[in-house]
Amino acid sequence: MSVDDAVTEPVVVIGAGPVGLAAALLLASENRPVAVYESHATLALSDANSYPIGVNLRGQEALRRIDPALLERLRADAQVVAAFRIHAGRRQVAELPSGTLLATTRAHLTALLLEAAETNPHITLTTGRRLTRVDVAGKRLLFEDADGATHEVDASGARVVAADGVWSATRTSLAEQLPAFTPDVDPWGVQFRVLFSRPDAAAPGMDPACHYIFSDKGIYTSTLKNGVWCLALSLREGDDEAAFLGASEATPENVAALERYVTAHAAKAAPLFTDADHAAFFGRGSFTGAVVRCPVVHVDEWLVLLGDAAHGVIPPTGEGVNSGLEDCCLLAEQMASGSATPFTDYSTQRMPDLAALGEYAHHLMENVRDPDPARRFAGVAFRIAGALGKLVGSDVLQVEGKMFGPQAGRTPYREILGPWLRRRDALFPVLVRVGRVLTRRRRVA
Repeated sequence: MSVDDAVTEPVVVIGAGPVGLAAALLLASENRPVAVYESHATLALSDANSYPIGVNLRGQEALRRIDPALLERLRADAQVVAAFRIHAGRRQVAELPSGTLLATTRAHLTALLLEAAETNPHITLTTGRRLTRVDVAGKRLLFEDADGATHEVDASGARVVAADGVWSATRTSLAEQLPAFTPDVDPWGVQFRVLFSRPDAAAPGMDPACHYIFSDKGIYTSTLKNGVWCLALSLREGDDEAAFLGASEATPENVAALERYVTAHAAKAAPLFTDADHAAFFGRGSFTGAVVRCPVVHVDEWLVLLGDAAHGVIPPTGEGVNSGLEDCCLLAEQMASGSATPFTDYSTQRMPDLAALGEYAHHLMENVRDPDPARRFAGVAFRIAGALGKLVGSDVLQVEGKMFGPQAGRTPYREILGPWLRRRDALFPVLVRVGRVLTRRRRVA
């Protein structure tokens, strides 16, 4: 038997985002025929209509396994992040070194993977097919095209990889048909919208090699390779500024309000953006999501959930695309192992890490969406406690350094986040109480 004939088991992948495409490429590398179905008729992959992401060593390893040249292309196009600088008000309160994270956009990463998939002879890509239902008993996939016509795929002879995102139709179908499958889907309660600068913008004190976090309003500032700065603004439900931050018209009033808002809450970054940049902001969409936690991520040996469909997080974790790309590596390893139960083996191996990551993501989500100043104080104080702990030889709270800092690697999430969660449970409630006392004193004064 030749190598080309050794593996013929077909795979169906639902979703052509970074995780779906990475899974397709890794599984096709063993000569499996892979059929990818994508809901969008065309993939509009423009940085200006995307959002910034950081690819850490987990994500980079997935790209290397697909093709080392793919990783080198990303490195050539991305900005290496030297450090994260965290500000409370106008003061920097902490700095987290990195040196391992590659800053890019989701659109750019997807475009690299899509180009590789389109030239892979084992992969077929069908666009304009929106999954509407998974029939578990019949092992059928039902899709709908832009004209409303239904298309049925008999997947009884294939393995199905569902990477259809945080609002996964696959996951919804499983929850409807499998009584024991009860996923927890907790919407963020906040949207993010990105303000982009012109190329090579500059401002005093803003280092393009660093990312900046302005914690009082959850503003995140990053750079791309071409010198474009990205300012991700959070829109919380019920906030006074949500009216203009969510507006779709660049009226003089909205543009002026946006400029005042950035100046007030991210003063160091404000000079990066022109009136034209502010006006363009209102023509861009926002994005949101949910923290997703599933009790299991496979259905027998027929279907497996990957990425946001299985474990949606929130951007401050820094692990959204990276955890999904790592899923692909681990699944490919199990598929190549020769085991008769690769999906079961993958789920057994992965679930403890996804549980820890989900709890961490939920904690960060509460910090982002809760306007309580006491909780915000606790969040900043907890970060400072982590920095002080490092000075005295304790790195329990230094999870960022282990995920995208100088110590980053592929250490399982359970080992990184388990000790952090235990310390969080003991310390964070105390800091919230201190924050409430300080807030009351400030109001009285």
